[in-house]
Order: sequence, then C-alpha cells, then structure tokens
Amino acid sequence: MEPSSPSGDIDARSHEPVRTCVGCRSKAARSALVRLALEDGRVVVDERESLPGRGAWLHPESDCLAQALRRNSIGRALRSPGADASSVALPGRAGPSAAMPTIEVKG
Repeated sequence: MEPSSPSGDIDARSHEPVRTCVGCRSKAARSALVRLALEDGRVVVDERESLPGRGAWLHPESDCLAQALRRNSIGRALRSPGADASSVALPGRAGPSAAMPTIEVKG
C-alpha cells in the first residue's frame, strides 16, 4: 500500500520542500514558487533564494500576487507589516503593467 498525502495535492514520497503561497494559501513544491524577501526595506524577488532573513513564497501568477497585496500577507509573512510590496514584479512577465511597476530582481 502506498502512502497518501494528507493535503492531497503534493506527492508524499517526494523529498522536495513544500511551501505555502502567501496569495492563494495553497501548498506547493518550493520549485513552483518564487521567494520574496526584504532588502533595504523593500520587497524584492529573490530568484537565487539566497537573500538573508525571512522569505515569503508566492506562485508566479498575477492572481496570487493580487490576493497577497489585497490581504497584506506579504508583509505579515516577512514579519515587517510596513513593507511595501505594491511594486513587486513577477519574473517571466512580458513587461511591466501600470498597476505593478518593476523592481530590482536580486539574486
């Protein structure tokens, strides 16, 4: 008998770390999410996942980013309630939109 996953969406046999998206709050493999971190008081996308401090994990989709911004969950996850995450631009987007100007991508 094979072990089953309690959450149902992640294979229990895989050894990849699981993180929770701060936008949609669903669990996913770490490789499916992008890490956000604070640098000089600004929220930046940490592509190499190597910046020091706490990180917030997010699906690289505009819907998840919009939900996270609406609920202010990025600042809470980073334990910095005053952190401004409104200028976060997800990697892989064709170009910046007027609602979400680009920021530096560190890593």
